[in-house]
Amino acid sequence: METIANFLGLTVSELTQLIILVIVLIAGLILLRVLFKLTAALFRLGCFLILLIVTAVLIISWLN
Repeated sequence: METIANFLGLTVSELTQLIILVIVLIAGLILLRVLFKLTAALFRLGCFLILLIVTAVLIISWLN
């Protein structure tokens, strides 16, 4: 690790901090990706439920 740090012109502690930062950023990116997938699924479900409710109200109003 010391050889890599010297090659990059960094100290070992700076290289360690950089590696930790990269790991945290990658983990955050993965978490955001999962959350956006969940949000998209919930949005589609919400739109479907709204259409279902509107359709049910229209059918009930036509039957009365």
